[in-house]
Amino acid sequence: MTNRLVTIFKFGIVGVLNTVVDALVFTLLAAAGAPALIAQVISYSCGVVNSYWWNGRWTFQDAGRQGKKNEIMRFVITNLVVLALSSLILYICNSILGWGVVMSKILATLSGMVINYIASRYWVFRAEPIQGSDPSSDANERSAS
Repeated sequence: MTNRLVTIFKFGIVGVLNTVVDALVFTLLAAAGAPALIAQVISYSCGVVNSYWWNGRWTFQDAGRQGKKNEIMRFVITNLVVLALSSLILYICNSILGWGVVMSKILATLSGMVINYIASRYWVFRAEPIQGSDPSSDANERSAS
């Protein structure tokens, strides 16, 4: 359980860093007059690059992970889905409900973080079980100590 908490804590730190990258790029683009959805796609993409680097090398580091090709493909799919959902949330809140762009972005970002953690932990960076190991142990948290 403590290893899982360490992993969640690490994911949170990386998530804060990703959010800072995303928010800075989004703010700069919005201030320059870019439409909210275009700013969202570009800023989110910048956060995604940061996310893959840190989550793969620090948060979910594990020698038993699957090959890079599968991992990158799953990471891209996950983040395209999260981008679509967070963009939809941003659009609904800002354009349909009339919320301010900042509040809309905050809700879109928080929603995306939850979905991204679940997908990253259980699908993108999952470790293949080591033969002969205890199947009840959580392989993704073995190296988090």
